Amino acid sequence: MFKKNLFFFILLICWAFTFGQSGLKSIQNKFTTQPFFTDFRQSITKINKQFSATSDFLDAAINSINSFNSLIKKENYRIKITSFNNPTSSDMGFNLENEIQSALKPLLVKAKNTNTNKFSQVVSSLLTNQSKTTPAKVVTGVNPLFSTLLGLVGTLTVQEKRITREDLDSFILVTSKYFVQYEKLNQANILFDQNIERINNRLKDLQFDIKEYMLDMITILNKNIQRSQFKNANTEELFLKYLDKSKMGTLFSSGTVGDEINSFRYPADGIKTAKDIAYNLQKHFNEYQKIYDDNYKQIRSILLESKSLGKNINTRQVDASLKELEELYSESKNSDVLSLRLTTLFERLKILTATEQAVAAGK
Repeated sequence: MFKKNLFFFILLICWAFTFGQSGLKSIQNKFTTQPFFTDFRQSITKINKQFSATSDFLDAAINSINSFNSLIKKENYRIKITSFNNPTSSDMGFNLENEIQSALKPLLVKAKNTNTNKFSQVVSSLLTNQSKTTPAKVVTGVNPLFSTLLGLVGTLTVQEKRITREDLDSFILVTSKYFVQYEKLNQANILFDQNIERINNRLKDLQFDIKEYMLDMITILNKNIQRSQFKNANTEELFLKYLDKSKMGTLFSSGTVGDEINSFRYPADGIKTAKDIAYNLQKHFNEYQKIYDDNYKQIRSILLESKSLGKNINTRQVDASLKELEELYSESKNSDVLSLRLTTLFERLKILTATEQAVAAGK
């Protein structure tokens, strides 16, 4: 297009020299009345507005999803809820090891052929090693521990004639109520981890969608670039190098767009894709909040139930644990909303949509 215009301009000059003053006046009229340059500037302005609004939206989307990824990896709340499963902890108002050793005493008193001190040490080692070998963020399985313990005590009952079936049943009755609480915690935490992992996978899919949306914009503005070049590039690198507003401002003001101006078409599904990204991010965050809310209610209910297990329960410790849990939950919930900046994301989506509508209307 530029070469054609230059050729046409040279022909006009030659024509002007051939026909004198009237020819020069004709040239002046040609370039002062022709709307070509005005239309070109208007096209550049419209395209710049579209892609600038997209840049603002993508900036907010990248910040929001990065904050979301950080949220689901936070440890304070998760460490606390899994710490309740530690058999040597007293956070639930009782110490499982102490309760088991106390329930064993009536049986060990009757034992004549067993080294009772060694037996107690073996039981203690089972519980202690369970807490040491299991990281705080991994849910502790209590059923295997209970089964192992029952196996030991069952063997003790068989070997010691003075220990009766009633003694064994009494031991099971006393200790099982504590294990039930641990099992409830265990199941609540397993479900929590599974739900968080599901959210994490969905965020990975959404991050892929954001990157694809960015590549749509990048390849429209840079015709010499292939999508395959950015297989391993992250979204932050792509944004800063190609879609930052200062980079696009330089592109549109440098005059390098030239003949390519007509190919700078904003994608027909660009607004729909942006809406899908924003609404899916909001949907996943709502689900994330529900997961935390459900887990908090479950753990709180289990702690409250512990108060009714018997007169030996330290209710003050249960209250302290409840308070700490509530503080961690509230702190987490409030900071989550602020850090995600979803309000900013939707404000920029609104501006992007309005910009596209104005361009479509020829404004």
